[in-house]
Amino acid sequence: MDITILGSGGNTPTPMPTCDCRVCVEARAEGVPYARHGNSMFVHDANLLVDTPEQVWHSLNREGIDAVDYVFVSHFHADHTLGLRVMQAVGIEDQPITNFVGNIPTLLMSPVTYERAIKANTVFEHLTERWADIEILADGESRSIGDIELTHRSAPIHEGGERVISALLLEADGRTAFLSPDENRHLDLETLPALDLWVKETGYFTETPDGRRVVTEEAERNALAAEMTFEESLEQVRRVQPERTVFTEIEEQYRRSYDDYRALAAELRREYGLDMAFAHDGMELEV
Repeated sequence: MDITILGSGGNTPTPMPTCDCRVCVEARAEGVPYARHGNSMFVHDANLLVDTPEQVWHSLNREGIDAVDYVFVSHFHADHTLGLRVMQAVGIEDQPITNFVGNIPTLLMSPVTYERAIKANTVFEHLTERWADIEILADGESRSIGDIELTHRSAPIHEGGERVISALLLEADGRTAFLSPDENRHLDLETLPALDLWVKETGYFTETPDGRRVVTEEAERNALAAEMTFEESLEQVRRVQPERTVFTEIEEQYRRSYDDYRALAAELRREYGLDMAFAHDGMELEV
């Protein structure tokens, strides 16, 4: 399986408009890999796009993706759905146009994501009526695309809450990859098979590399109470022990640069003896 990280950012991509911090200034000057679009991936073996942030059109163009047959939406949050109009771009008929709509992609999602992202949004509902074949996947349900078997795994955001978060387990030729781009805190890790690759949420940092506080204790008690810290995310990796881990959903607000993440990954590999890296836009992963 071949996977491209289209966007390694999160709700706050890098650079953020109007921000003059060192991370954003560097990203504007250098571009990729210092700049990060919203969280999305592409599985080449299945022509499968995972998540549709606002900048996904540009990400697909940048990486030269010339066909999208399937789109998987991991959850209803705006930073993973606001680029859904990309389906019109990939479904429009080639010229000379006779019917406008051509080969439309299959949109895969959970029942909850369908209700909260499509049925609850008039624009998205009208868009998908014309530009997508919607396929609902129940928790634990599998589907084959070519030689890849996809299994939908769901989880709540809040402990004991509704299972609103989706992840994908991909299996092909005896190899496994688990794609859980965001909200990993309450994933059922005990049911996972041995993983060759895990692309997962980074979790938030409370401080910059030089020790400056970026998240207050008050925010941790309130606004971030349901969010995963990087330490919690790292502990998940230590429990599961995948062959390789790639951390994504890297927020600009963490105020860490591409070089900071490279240094941290090297430190983690030395300390834990596990193959860990931080995603960057355009990163190619082979499983």
